[in-house]
Amino acid sequence: MSNCYLVTTFWNTAFWNTGFWNTLFWNTAFWKTVATIVLSALLHCNHVSAGDGIEPVHARLATANTEKGMRVFLQCAVCHVSKSGAETTIGPNLWSVVGRRVAAEPGFEYSDSLKLVGGDWDFEQLNIYLSDPKLIAPEGRMPFPGIRSVEERAQLIAYLATLSDAPIALPVAAEAIGDESVVESATNGNSEKWQGLPPGPGREDVFYRCRVCHSLMIVKQQGLSREAWEESLEWMVEEQGMSPIEDETTRDTILDYLSAHFGRD
Repeated sequence: MSNCYLVTTFWNTAFWNTGFWNTLFWNTAFWKTVATIVLSALLHCNHVSAGDGIEPVHARLATANTEKGMRVFLQCAVCHVSKSGAETTIGPNLWSVVGRRVAAEPGFEYSDSLKLVGGDWDFEQLNIYLSDPKLIAPEGRMPFPGIRSVEERAQLIAYLATLSDAPIALPVAAEAIGDESVVESATNGNSEKWQGLPPGPGREDVFYRCRVCHSLMIVKQQGLSREAWEESLEWMVEEQGMSPIEDETTRDTILDYLSAHFGRD
């Protein structure tokens, strides 16, 4: 834990939420400006150290595969919509998120931790956040474990950049990073990548959608019939706020996969 973060936490705890602060300073525009500048400086200090050790994504964006990024996005779609003008659900609408001010989507109540971040969702800010949201917003509410693979983060960010009426241009390739076909062949059957999910149609959908909220070990231990899996999906949509799977073919593929591999013996 960085010293900057400890200072920021102390400042926030000791002053930000107290009636004394609000009474003495907050009703004065001058002191409001001073407080904002001080807090921003402290948080910037924390953010500089937060990205240490996270591999930059900039160079990989030039060759990132947006179609694969769309698959990675499935785990985001559990809680986020990504259509122009759509209302927020569990999380804010991700349409035009690349380049947008942090915590600035109208109609969504962000955590105080994320509100204090400031700046824009540029490529590297998203890269750090997607690797581990707590690095940028330690007290944030997003229950997301992060994406370890820098390649997958690049694919996801490249896809997110397409979700806009005026997409931000990706970096131009100076040179390709590795042979993508080799990377693909190395990960397709990798049980570590898929956390033990057996190969078959529907594996990617189950992996990216289910791991956001559940341990895949729990998924693999259920032993439900197809009908029971279907009821479980409906319950998660109706009671847990999961975004519905609108495409019937995708929904059937997921149910077929779950019942085939984790159904009743």
